[in-house]
Amino acid sequence: MKRAMPLLPLLLLALAAFAQTGKQPKSLTNADAATSQQDATDFVRDLRGAKTQQFGPQFGLAANTFPVTGAAGKTVRFSAWIKTENVRDGYAGLWWRVDGPGEGSNRPVLAFDNSQARFIDGKPDTGNGTVRGATGTTPWTHYEFELPIGKTASNINFGVLLTGAGTAWVDAMKVEFDGEPYSNPQVDFDFESPTAKGFLFGCGSASVICTGYKYKVGIDNTVSYSGHQSLKMQFVGDGATQK
Repeated sequence: MKRAMPLLPLLLLALAAFAQTGKQPKSLTNADAATSQQDATDFVRDLRGAKTQQFGPQFGLAANTFPVTGAAGKTVRFSAWIKTENVRDGYAGLWWRVDGPGEGSNRPVLAFDNSQARFIDGKPDTGNGTVRGATGTTPWTHYEFELPIGKTASNINFGVLLTGAGTAWVDAMKVEFDGEPYSNPQVDFDFESPTAKGFLFGCGSASVICTGYKYKVGIDNTVSYSGHQSLKMQFVGDGATQK
């Protein structure tokens, strides 16, 4: 994993999406896609191989990664609509992570926000430790945060997560760089495609990483904020099968 620091016990994270060049959406090249997929593969491998004491409560997530070109040196605003049912001992929220220069696990964390932990330049920032995600049973509610992306950024991951028990739905995700909306046909921020195009699913716990798949993450075609579908994250207990 990344270098040891107070951030690690609060990671609860994964991977997600792609960058832009200037004010116009950037189409990924084959090389970009290969790099993005390799980053995702490396991250999941590191997550599964990490010492379990580095992680907090159980969590399910959807995530991916994207090339940094066009995002470095800007401020990102990340938002989505979230609906919850009986979320307890945790929360549903957004997360974003920016890694600095280096290779693999040697890259320092420049900025991080998981709707509870918040770090900038590797140090606690305003709101750190305060749950800013959804808890309990709530209607569709808009959540967002802003985070600086350093000019030396070498890798960016983001996504959504559910910690503890309960169910959460996520829809109408939006990414903006310096106030300019970002879009990419290879990433479905509205979750209208059959398989949540552009996202990977994962889970973990304080005791065992992904053993038994305690969370089920995937598309729900019965609940939505807009369109016809949303992303559903649900705690389903031991021995469940993730789809």
